[in-house]
Amino acid sequence: MDEYGYIPLGEVVEAVQQRYSAVAEEDIRTLVEDSRQRRFEITDNRIRALYAHSFFVEMDGEPIEPSESLYMIATVEAAATMKEGGIRPEDRFYLHLSANREAAESRSGSVDNPALVEIRAAAAAAAGAQFWERGEVLLTRTIDAEFVGEIVEVVGAPPRRDEGDDDRPRRPRRDRD
Repeated sequence: MDEYGYIPLGEVVEAVQQRYSAVAEEDIRTLVEDSRQRRFEITDNRIRALYAHSFFVEMDGEPIEPSESLYMIATVEAAATMKEGGIRPEDRFYLHLSANREAAESRSGSVDNPALVEIRAAAAAAAGAQFWERGEVLLTRTIDAEFVGEIVEVVGAPPRRDEGDDDRPRRPRRDRD
């Protein structure tokens, strides 16, 4: 794997086939291309996850100029500290932001007692913060307190989905993204 998270697609196919022998390269390409969330990308016969890594990955490409505001979901308790302390990644190496309120609110079921946090992204970028677009997610390292905007409790959020709520296999998180 290189510093940007790419691995040769053939190696991934071989690894998957060790467990699921019927999976072909075309199956993986179809999964990546047809995914609603654009979580992975294939470039020059290399594949990588675009976000939510369990280890540090360098950002490649030029940073983008973000829109005026970006959004994220946090617990009400965590959000209350952001106006004074800014925002730092907790369990990953990058903050994961959404381009609009609706996209962020769709993730509100991932935390108990959710709050929508506005990030004054254009102002943060003008002060030197860098943002990268990765599928439907925008990544940045930190947000200083002065760029934390409106914080609103999400009313009527879906209940938090716990590990045992569906049949998908899960692996424990080990490191940060």
